[in-house]
Amino acid sequence: MLDQRYFKYIKTIAQCHSFSKAAQILYISQPALSRFVKKVEDELGVSLFDRDTIPLGLTPAGERYLEYLDQFQSLEQEMYAEFSANATGQQNCLTIATLPLLGIYVLPKIIPDFAELYPSIDLHITECSSGEILKQLDDENVDLVLTNLKPAREEFAFRQLLRDPLLLAAPYDARMRRRFPGCAGNLNSPISIDLGELADETLIVLRVWQNMRIAADAACQHYGFTPRRVIEAPSLPTALSLVCSGQGITFICPSYVHCIQPQQPLIYFSLEEVQDMTDILAVYRKDTRKRCVSDFCRCATKKLGSDQR
Repeated sequence: MLDQRYFKYIKTIAQCHSFSKAAQILYISQPALSRFVKKVEDELGVSLFDRDTIPLGLTPAGERYLEYLDQFQSLEQEMYAEFSANATGQQNCLTIATLPLLGIYVLPKIIPDFAELYPSIDLHITECSSGEILKQLDDENVDLVLTNLKPAREEFAFRQLLRDPLLLAAPYDARMRRRFPGCAGNLNSPISIDLGELADETLIVLRVWQNMRIAADAACQHYGFTPRRVIEAPSLPTALSLVCSGQGITFICPSYVHCIQPQQPLIYFSLEEVQDMTDILAVYRKDTRKRCVSDFCRCATKKLGSDQR
């Protein structure tokens, strides 16, 4: 363990710019303090203080030494916090809140790799609507959340797990084949389009609390788009089935298409101005002491990134 005197004594001298003043604050004799510093300097082979300057100041080596001591202290605190959490069982459980669609189509891809890294850890997963999910983190009911929403709170950090752009899927029927010949099923190279060009189409949307519906409403508002007719579907597979049968168009993300695998060829359109609405994020508290949170994020980034290639 790091002897706290190393940090306390050297830092106090640096703050006071004086051995004698520091000795008074530390309640030790000035000769004893000087001997302590000389011993440290001899062990390191460098001078920590420039004794020829007035007031007394740190040498470059002394400044670097304090930086290292800061890092040692932080690591020591992190170690104690982690071992304490292990002792109380807190590290044996990871609680995750997820948006429903991410829970269905994204989370199952991540868990196997994470389970290999943490074979004994328990996972507690809950589904929340977009309006409630960050509140779960704020109330400290969960360790992290999977969402499309960037947090506004300073105490939250987030990691982008996957760029998952918002697309429009349309049936590749005779009408679409005439307008866009040879473009069916090209998910990796969607056609850039102004949403207004599809104003005569029926728009198939999900129910109001689902994240894809929120993204769809925001995109329509951004483009000033009002569809001719709306069909509200209970789930994404239902929405895509309706598209496949020629009933309309729907908003979709590539990660969902890979999982659902539509029954008929579709044509995909990109909306360049709203690309980041559906990026998949892991959000967690900056002050979390659970190493498994950052490890989960790393597993997710690696797995989702490899699936996208």
